Amino acid sequence: MPTSTIPTKEQILSTNKEAEPLLSFFDDLSDEEKMKLSKQLSTLNLSDARQWFIDSEEQRAPASAEDLKPIPHSHHFNQSEMHQAVLDELWNKGMDAIARGEVCAIVLAGGQATRLGSSQPKGTIPLGINAAYGDSLLGIQAAKIALLQALAGERDHQDPGKIHWAVMTSPGTEEATREHVQKLAHHHGFDFNEQITIFSQDEIAAYDENGDFLLGSKGSVVAAPNGNGGLYSAISAHLPRLRAKGIKYFHVYCVDNILCKVADPHFIGFAIANEADVATKCVPKQKGELVGSVCLDKGKPRVVEYSELGEKLAQQKTSDGKFLFGAGSIANHFFTMDFMDRVCSPSSRLPYHRAHKKISYVDKNGEIVKPEKPNGIKLEQFIFDVFELSERFFIWEVARNEEFSPLKNHQSVGTDCLNVNKIWLERAGANVTASKQVYLLSLVSFNGENLQELRHREISDEAIESDHSINKFFVH
Repeated sequence: MPTSTIPTKEQILSTNKEAEPLLSFFDDLSDEEKMKLSKQLSTLNLSDARQWFIDSEEQRAPASAEDLKPIPHSHHFNQSEMHQAVLDELWNKGMDAIARGEVCAIVLAGGQATRLGSSQPKGTIPLGINAAYGDSLLGIQAAKIALLQALAGERDHQDPGKIHWAVMTSPGTEEATREHVQKLAHHHGFDFNEQITIFSQDEIAAYDENGDFLLGSKGSVVAAPNGNGGLYSAISAHLPRLRAKGIKYFHVYCVDNILCKVADPHFIGFAIANEADVATKCVPKQKGELVGSVCLDKGKPRVVEYSELGEKLAQQKTSDGKFLFGAGSIANHFFTMDFMDRVCSPSSRLPYHRAHKKISYVDKNGEIVKPEKPNGIKLEQFIFDVFELSERFFIWEVARNEEFSPLKNHQSVGTDCLNVNKIWLERAGANVTASKQVYLLSLVSFNGENLQELRHREISDEAIESDHSINKFFVH
């Protein structure tokens, strides 16, 4: 059927019988709306989605207290407790991999910034701090990549390595994200076609409590990205090309973590040094915090949710006062290419998990219903469900205030950037007296390095405004 031909209801049903209840108002639609609905239905794989709903009812049996153990100390390293000489060695190992062009940073950027009051992709919205070109989360991350490449090139006069940047979008965010990343690539001198891969995760239809699909309007199905675990099916087609480019290691992170150290050489070097096939960054959990805990379940690594861990285990402490199950997951992972090849094969299928949600929908009379309590189910795959397939799994524990600050609302924008910049400045020996927020330019420092010029200098409002030896470091 040519794309310009308006499909009939019968033509749609001839290849997609599950779509019948979603065509109730088809005759009311304009030609353009019919085309859009037909296109959406062709991408949603409704026959399989029906089975996914059935399968998702059989959730993994809750782990018992006897089955759960913390990751052993031999595979759990705390960056803050390591000697500087060891850290320097790991940094160099990671930078060597970058210089050889072996590192791909994958950003999970399929979400829209609805909680930030915007319909734009979360990675593209203006932050209002201007710490990097583009003034966005993706802009800050692009600057970090550019800085690392420059640092790799300065070492022993090597050619600067290229970090490949893979951006996972969703059908609703791909176009705007691509346009934004093209601008960032041009600004930083990245070869967009060679160095950047933009790919889209699948969307999955939402359900009512009985497993029936829902219309969000008369001409559209309620659908959402299939969770961060959608990475594996979405990137599988790109792996042969990335392997051919020499990629051996992946750093995977979420777009909304404004403090993420993209392609972190310490983390990559640590994983390479330990011959890890999978490693994950964690932060020490705080009392009552609901993030998942990375632990062993019957000897296999996985992330256990707070509700499954139970109050008793969640509160259990070690002799030094830390939570026994205190490795808080922050969706920041390392994978080797060989491991990704294994889990991204067409035969590898992650389970779907149910999330009960309030879902607006169109009723049988064509009226939009906005429920006041959860009335439906969205399915999602979890990126960490592959951990149990790892043969050499490690934890790299980092400081929360320096590496983890997911941007969830307007109030959090910039606050943690300010705090980490102050930590770096004071560590370098600067005296920060400025009354207003102080932001280092993202291209100035990746990890607090390159600030030695500011040792014993006073970082005041006046200096940032008018002292050229100081203000070149800062947003002003």
